[in-house]
Amino acid sequence: MAARRDKTHYLYIAVIAAVLLGIAVGFAAPGVAVELKPLGTGFVNLIKMMISPVIFCTIVLGIGSVRKAAKVGAVGGLALGYFMVMSTVALAIGLLVGNLLEPGSGLHLTEAARSAGEAQAKAGGAESTQEFLLGIIPTTMVSAFTGGEVLQTLLVALLCGFALQAMGRSGEPVLRGIGYIQKLVFRVLAMIMWAAPVGAFGAIAAVVGATGVDALKSLAVIMIGFYTTCLLFVFVVLGTLLRVCTGINVFSLLRYLGREFLLILSTSSSESALPRLIAKMEHVGVSRPVVGIT
Repeated sequence: MAARRDKTHYLYIAVIAAVLLGIAVGFAAPGVAVELKPLGTGFVNLIKMMISPVIFCTIVLGIGSVRKAAKVGAVGGLALGYFMVMSTVALAIGLLVGNLLEPGSGLHLTEAARSAGEAQAKAGGAESTQEFLLGIIPTTMVSAFTGGEVLQTLLVALLCGFALQAMGRSGEPVLRGIGYIQKLVFRVLAMIMWAAPVGAFGAIAAVVGATGVDALKSLAVIMIGFYTTCLLFVFVVLGTLLRVCTGINVFSLLRYLGREFLLILSTSSSESALPRLIAKMEHVGVSRPVVGIT
């Protein structure tokens, strides 16, 4: 029996073509390009619509399939510690590159721009720790999904996962049901992903059309600083850690996840690639509980 042919590579070829076409339209007809922004926004919103179900199903299945809560705590604690250490390293590299390049030092802000920035900061307000923690608790279990709050969805998923874990064998039918729901969610996502070229075209065209050549030149230093920071962190820090801990070459991993990175770059949203990243981590051999918890 012949292996089923993977058609997704056509999708990513289309995304590349759409990005190039979007850049061309942005330069050739800036006014028209700016009006195309809803195409990119609509695609990202479609992906965001699916994020809560993806998180819920993945976490519940990940935790519910582990028979010992101690293992969940160990994996979660290790992931949290890793996140804090790597975030600190990333911040240090960012501060180093930022102080060397000094992006934005040549900008001359008008009084109107300064006042607008101050008003926006005041309107946003600083959220206290108490307000942040209380905000994680949803009004109802269902509102965690309808409100689009990721942390609320995370809390509900953790509670359901641990509850199913405590139920033992009697919770297995529920886990199977959630497994079927996860398949449905990923199938819907696969359908949405075929709109990626349209979303990438609209997003890139709008950005190029709104900024223009002169503005892009002034942003070049900031972009150079950003990508320099990313390259240092990925290849020096993460690459070394990956090689020492797993023996995997970072270039091999980047090549494996290349399509997802292209999608992130074209839509300016990492959420658009999250479902496929989860699926690829399981495909490459990472256990479902580890993928679900982290």
